[in-house]
Amino acid sequence: MKTAKVKPLSSFAIGHSSLRAPTSSTGSLTGITRSDIERDVSREAIKNSPHASKLLSEADMKASLDAMLKGWNGRDDVFIFGYGSLIWNPCMEHSGRLVGAVRGYHRRFCLWSNVYRGTPERPGLVLGLDRGGAVRGILFRLDASVVRRELELLWRREMFGGSYVARWLKTQTDDGPINAIGFVINHNAPSYAGRLSDEAVVERLATSRGRYGSGADYLAQTAASLRAAGLEDKHLDRLCDMLAAREFEPSCQGAPCG
Repeated sequence: MKTAKVKPLSSFAIGHSSLRAPTSSTGSLTGITRSDIERDVSREAIKNSPHASKLLSEADMKASLDAMLKGWNGRDDVFIFGYGSLIWNPCMEHSGRLVGAVRGYHRRFCLWSNVYRGTPERPGLVLGLDRGGAVRGILFRLDASVVRRELELLWRREMFGGSYVARWLKTQTDDGPINAIGFVINHNAPSYAGRLSDEAVVERLATSRGRYGSGADYLAQTAASLRAAGLEDKHLDRLCDMLAAREFEPSCQGAPCG
């Protein structure tokens, strides 16, 4: 596994190891916390919903992680590819960050969220890696000494519902190619939303809210963090513009405006 020199990024990330969740300007919680992951809050929430049957068992989760690390020698550091909320709220004890690009996948709002950004009755939307195109994101470096512990928490956060497939992705960086773990959308999962129109995405982001805030806030946090890291995503910026236009659209209740 290639070892890369990790370069500092701009100050969009929170703290050295990013163990705290970010807050909005009003101080309200906008992301999952490490404590919540450790207490398996998301699984507990799903257990009491109609989606309980979709939960992966502890044995399945362990088997998935064991399979992912089968070729790991236990000595090399491991990298995680973040493309959505992991960028601004990794909740991982990591030793550095660098920019990376992956070909063959793109960032898309294609995953229904029944806990984080929505409810079972009114699912929200979050990002996944879907087939085709290319995507830039942030690589987080896990020191070999903490790899197993941190990945067990990351699996609890991302893999409990079977919505993602964890894969080793070849990422291109300024220091050459690095293999990193990334979470690709599972097309066979009931939570896969498919290819929604921008209008449908914006409508759902504007009208859904879950345990960790609204879909609109999730979009804004992700787009802002990408810009702060020098990784402009024109599609996310377009969604932000559409959301802003929707929020500030005058309501004249059938009467002419002006």
